[in-house]
Amino acid sequence: MSTNNKLPYVLQLIKENSTKVLIYMSTRSYGDDYDPYTKNYTYINLNPRTIKGYVTEISPEALVWKSYGLKEMGAKEIICEKKYADWFRKANKIEIDGDSYEVYREGVGNRAIIQQRPYSMIRVLLEKRE
Repeated sequence: MSTNNKLPYVLQLIKENSTKVLIYMSTRSYGDDYDPYTKNYTYINLNPRTIKGYVTEISPEALVWKSYGLKEMGAKEIICEKKYADWFRKANKIEIDGDSYEVYREGVGNRAIIQQRPYSMIRVLLEKRE
């Protein structure tokens, strides 16, 4: 099999084994306890946007070895199309199979771990909300 024949097979495999992922954006509003000096806003989740992605579980041991940090509750990675990268950066909450996740933020600069992959795909690392 040549490389050109393997690509459609891999993309077909990802699409067949994909999971529904709900991405919740939020809007900022002023609650009853809003103080302009502390800026304690209330965030309200909007209706979710649904995408399909290939979801796998990441063990805590792998998180330590890959230098992402130690998280005992679990983490997931999603492989999906590149056009959803901006949605993950702006998401307030991500739901997979009834569990809530958030985009894993590094300590410096609050950057999301969204990695570019070949063939206009991305890899997104999520951590479970407590």
